[in-house]
Amino acid sequence: MSEEELIKLIKQQIAVEDINVKEVAESEKKVGNAAAKLYLSVIKMDSQKHVEILKGILNFLSKSPPHENLWQYKLESYVDPLVVKKELERHMEREKQMIQHIENEIKKTKDEALKMLLQYIGDEERRHHKIIETILKHT
Repeated sequence: MSEEELIKLIKQQIAVEDINVKEVAESEKKVGNAAAKLYLSVIKMDSQKHVEILKGILNFLSKSPPHENLWQYKLESYVDPLVVKKELERHMEREKQMIQHIENEIKKTKDEALKMLLQYIGDEERRHHKIIETILKHT
């Protein structure tokens, strides 16, 4: 796939995600069930997050030299790698604490909708932890 085709696909995905944000927000206003309202809010925020990620990818593609990947592309700013490493390690520790806290909350509730929302948060925290581990490997 050429870079132009990729850019076109990403722009199409941004358009779809934008529509999803608007439509889910409308549904969220109309729904009368507390759990459904929370889940729709989660979906809406995820779509908003996807738009920002996709825009970041477009920004990278517009500035990077051909055949350079995201890990190779260096931003123009001075950053002390030791400071960043320590910050990321502290954040990983907080992620670990948040995961443990969520798991305890899940054990203490019998409400299935609440468990599902907490599990969603826990899954995100685990993904965050893996992302930070990957960042640390590449920085």
